[in-house]
Amino acid sequence: MQSGHIRVNGRWWLLKVREWVVKDGAKRRVDTYKKLREVRHNEGGAIPKDVQALADLELTRVNVGQGQGQSADSMKTYLEFYLAAGIGSRTRRKLRDVTMQSYRRDYNVIKDFIPPLQMRQIRTPDINRIFDALIEDDGDTVRAQSAYNNIKNFLSGAFRSAVGAGMIDFNPVTAATSIGGNEADTHAYSLEEVHDLMSAVDNHTAHAAFIVLTFTGLRSEELKGLRWTDYDREKELLNIHRTIVHGVLVEDTKTTSSKAPVPIIGIVKKYLDAHLAKNSGTGYIFHAPGDPERPVNFGHLVWDVVIPEVEKAGLVEWHGLHAFRRGLSSVLHDLEIPELTISHVLRHSIKSSKSVAGRHYIKPSLERMRAALEKVEAKYKAIENGRR
Repeated sequence: MQSGHIRVNGRWWLLKVREWVVKDGAKRRVDTYKKLREVRHNEGGAIPKDVQALADLELTRVNVGQGQGQSADSMKTYLEFYLAAGIGSRTRRKLRDVTMQSYRRDYNVIKDFIPPLQMRQIRTPDINRIFDALIEDDGDTVRAQSAYNNIKNFLSGAFRSAVGAGMIDFNPVTAATSIGGNEADTHAYSLEEVHDLMSAVDNHTAHAAFIVLTFTGLRSEELKGLRWTDYDREKELLNIHRTIVHGVLVEDTKTTSSKAPVPIIGIVKKYLDAHLAKNSGTGYIFHAPGDPERPVNFGHLVWDVVIPEVEKAGLVEWHGLHAFRRGLSSVLHDLEIPELTISHVLRHSIKSSKSVAGRHYIKPSLERMRAALEKVEAKYKAIENGRR
């Protein structure tokens, strides 16, 4: 494994390496020089980071086999090299700072979903799984179509550079599914489907999350932001103070109405208590293993645990976390709960209330909301009893 030698020659940064070549029917090793990029003003002393990154990419190709699609770099390592180099995949010129900022932003959005595979192992289904995990993590907060397009374009450009460097033989992003900016899946879980999900998945974190979502109507971003200090067990309330959006803590909620306290009924207390028995009891209610101050990555939980177990059980299809909120709305309507009470349960903006009285004079009543949710609970328990 060689490390090469980087130096300036005239107006170019060059990498010197030794490679096997075939000449006149004989195979021998020779020194070769590879242009990395042009020298900029006042350069020539310490090797710039982007030049070193370009050299590392070339050395990977040389060390593992020229043009054979045999890069042993992980996908994440390669993308970090690509960002450090900052060289366009088409022009081979230094990209503008604003372009690199957008590329780094796009990388940070997907980096937690990148599989631990070598570049030579990446195929189009792996790229699709990255996009699927991103959509799942985004939940209720669907990004603009242009944002999803930019992420795909960033990955495609990075893999195009890898093809050009001989690290891989084809671009797996080209045939990958495009991400729709508009919400494509509007499924609402029925209570029967919620019961089947609970039966299919054997995970206390998932169980607690499913029940909280089903019987409170929280948005997935609000669920992720819950801390144990938000849970008032004596008053049977959850206080919504923050959200986790795209993995980033937001010390605010979607609307002013979203900050309203949420009543907790018996089944939610039961599952939160069961979750607490296996939890630290500090920090986030749904926190990462061993770190109460870091929220759990629901994208990973869903793809690593929930979907495989749901598919194995074959009882129900997975439609994402937001389907629980839609489901609660549907059940409340089926139970003929007044529209304004449903709006209060889901903590819709007061602007969405249809009447002037609803917007300004009829304030949310925890008692009415609790009574409505207890009707949903009674219907769910009837399903449980009928399936035992």
